[in-house]
Amino acid sequence: MCGIAGQLGRTPGTFAERVGPRLAHRGPDDAGVWQDADTCLVHRRLAILDLSPLGHQPMASACGRWQLVFNGEIYNHAELRRQLEAEGHGFRGSGDTEVLLAWLIRRGPGGLGALRGMFAFCLFDTLERTALLARDPHGIKPLYLRSGPDGSLAFASELRALLAAEEAPPTLDRRALGRYLATGSVPEPATLAEGVQRLPSGHAATWSRGRLSISPWGPLPESLGAAIPETMSADDAVALTRAALEDSVAAHMVSDVPVGLFLSAGLDSASLLALAPRGLHTFTIGFEETGAGGFDESAPAAQIAAHFGSHHTPLNLTADQARQWLPSFLASQDQPSIDGYNTWCVARLAREHGLKVALSGLGGDELFGGYPSFRMVPKLCRWRGRLGPAGPLAAGLLRRLPKGRRARQQRLAGLLENPASLHQAYACFRGLFSPAETHRLLAHWELVPDGPAAPPDGGTGERDGSEAVAWLEGTRYLRNQLLPDSDVMAMAAGLELRLPLVDAQLQRRLAPIPAALRLARGKQLLEASMPELPEWFLNRPKQGFRFPFQLWLDDPASPLALRLPSTPPGIDLTPWYRRWSLMVLQHWLEAHLGLSLPMEPGS
Repeated sequence: MCGIAGQLGRTPGTFAERVGPRLAHRGPDDAGVWQDADTCLVHRRLAILDLSPLGHQPMASACGRWQLVFNGEIYNHAELRRQLEAEGHGFRGSGDTEVLLAWLIRRGPGGLGALRGMFAFCLFDTLERTALLARDPHGIKPLYLRSGPDGSLAFASELRALLAAEEAPPTLDRRALGRYLATGSVPEPATLAEGVQRLPSGHAATWSRGRLSISPWGPLPESLGAAIPETMSADDAVALTRAALEDSVAAHMVSDVPVGLFLSAGLDSASLLALAPRGLHTFTIGFEETGAGGFDESAPAAQIAAHFGSHHTPLNLTADQARQWLPSFLASQDQPSIDGYNTWCVARLAREHGLKVALSGLGGDELFGGYPSFRMVPKLCRWRGRLGPAGPLAAGLLRRLPKGRRARQQRLAGLLENPASLHQAYACFRGLFSPAETHRLLAHWELVPDGPAAPPDGGTGERDGSEAVAWLEGTRYLRNQLLPDSDVMAMAAGLELRLPLVDAQLQRRLAPIPAALRLARGKQLLEASMPELPEWFLNRPKQGFRFPFQLWLDDPASPLALRLPSTPPGIDLTPWYRRWSLMVLQHWLEAHLGLSLPMEPGS
């Protein structure tokens, strides 16, 4: 919906002038600044609810004591409004920002659990000189924090905007760089800029006269559903799932502007299409490149769109077009990632056709067990367990193999060096570079961090099996890569992306369903809950959405204009995603930190 920024406990100076333009793409409809002697709040608005000037931000309370900057949507704002009106509160406009402001003033941090939506905000009390900042449970909306040595606090919706606030160039966080090389994204709360952190998902921060404290404001969605007894029938699970999905889609359709849909040929987005009102505008991407047929889902996507009567717009992407758009895509990256280009392309397409809001089926694989990881990670864990103490010896043998799939061998060696655990198996399955390769890359670039290496992201608590994999996919892949990429790439086009399958209320309603039913192979529960989907669609061979980067990177006739940094001998760069990750990293470091990695000769 918007871009927000602020500086607390410090003379405003040129903060608004430096940061505001860096957030303009997030809110092309309106801009606002409020400041006093030691506070500055900045807002850029994408008008979705209450399109009138009454939705302007920063928004002040009627008494003038509180100021709010807010990014996101509160889908149950009408319900909260009715509660507040029953308590005697009056409203001027019809939007959710005014409701959120009144709700926070009356309920404080204890009222966060009642909010249904995606949000990041700062509520500033001009009398007490305190601030409350918070993010939604899944962390759909970002918020970056930077504490100053004088006790000041600066925040912004994007890292790049926050970096622009300071005269001094930022320093690279080498430990965060190591995590990027291991996973292909920077896990929260870290960033690649030293001294800047993300407010963690589902956390609130309170700032009072130079003191900052951060704590979770409620149970995170991934904690729901643990230790559920196996007491539900398949029919009851289907009925519960259907009702919960209908409710979530209806909530995410609340808007004063038209809502579209990113449509692939997958079950998740097709389910949203079936549940949404008819006549939706849908968008999909296809590929015209020779050899890219295995990546192209445009034909079945068009068929399912026609089946449900949507107004469908495809984009047939060629390597030439991808190369032309690459500089704009790279300029949109807030932190480097191996993902995001698909969202950038389809968001651009939707915005060109006049849309401000679109739904996405993101999150369905994590919620209903759709990834291969649900089968492969437990299998890897069992395999490691059988080897027992022989694991490190087998790892050494793998590392000495001269040929074959070296990238996979190195990740397997990393698994074998450690005791058997689902966490280690997941890191092997999803990993980019193995721990040994990561250390070699950092040493080659002379960027090994001081002190011990960054610790792993942790285990899976008391979960095991498919429930543990769902927890890992939600707290690792979804939270650290898919959600940040989706937000920043959609907002780069001035488009709000809504995720009905990434919804805390939906997750709470599905929590009583045993994992054996909810995560059954092939997303059986979701499929059974969607009888509207035709047989021809459900019986198609399963095909995950991918971009043909391998073809584009391997074809000398259509190179992508990126440079590959130097790597030490023995690092296998055959998989496209390894080359791509190093190329986008090099570009980001140069653009935002003024840092150049050693380059390969001729690059």
